[in-house]
Amino acid sequence: MKNDHQLSCLTLLNMVVLALAILIVSCSPENDTITPQELSNTPEGESLLDVQAPVTVQSPVVHQNDETTDVLPFPSKSSSSFSARTDGYGVTDYVDFDDEMALMIIPDQAKFTFASAPYYIQKVGNAWVHVKENDGSGYNSAFTSNHKHYHLSYDGEFCITPNGKPGKIINGNCVEIANPVKEPRSLNTHDEDQWIKIYAYDYNSSQRVFDLLSIKVTDGPIQLWFKKDGGGWLRWSSLGTGTWNLSSYCTDITQVLISASNGTYGTVGFDNVKVKMPHN
Repeated sequence: MKNDHQLSCLTLLNMVVLALAILIVSCSPENDTITPQELSNTPEGESLLDVQAPVTVQSPVVHQNDETTDVLPFPSKSSSSFSARTDGYGVTDYVDFDDEMALMIIPDQAKFTFASAPYYIQKVGNAWVHVKENDGSGYNSAFTSNHKHYHLSYDGEFCITPNGKPGKIINGNCVEIANPVKEPRSLNTHDEDQWIKIYAYDYNSSQRVFDLLSIKVTDGPIQLWFKKDGGGWLRWSSLGTGTWNLSSYCTDITQVLISASNGTYGTVGFDNVKVKMPHN
């Protein structure tokens, strides 16, 4: 009888402890900030690669000439597959080249992979991130190109069906792509001499300050240049295939330039450009 009484007391005590634990968890406030664990992983759960400190370099800009943004579209919302996170500083999201609104404003929705002006524009927070060919004036000519397009490649080998439609190779057959804006994409340059520019704008400013937290190099190596707000230019001369953690260095920047590393022959590509946009 005594043992039965002790067992009943212990069972009751365990139930009380469990109830208190559930109550504490349910009453805790929700936290939508990005934890260190969240920042250390990509959407696919891949580990980030650490970079060495970038090198200070001479500016590729000959004279300041901001982008003309008043003629650009302002997509009303983002349909990114990644759920953007907001904290006291700003909004973090992936510019992943999959955003339906961004693809809709590109001529022909880049269904044959050719992305031309206005190129890819994705809303992040209260700003718009523009990924374009760096074909404008104001730069040393070695940092510009004029192919008038880059490629938004599909996840899989691209092909053209017998009836002239865009498709992907599946089990050895060219299968038509039903809806190009629903397909995963990544950016590939036209060739090794093409320069891609990334910057952000809003209704009142043609140059927003932002953070570049990471980038996935799908075809490399690439060279990546970035401009600090109110400061100079820095560069990584060679980032190979993989997802690179840039968050220790690419903060408070105004633009990014990407091309193939010197000595690389052929196209390069990247995806999942993780940016943090301050509320401003």
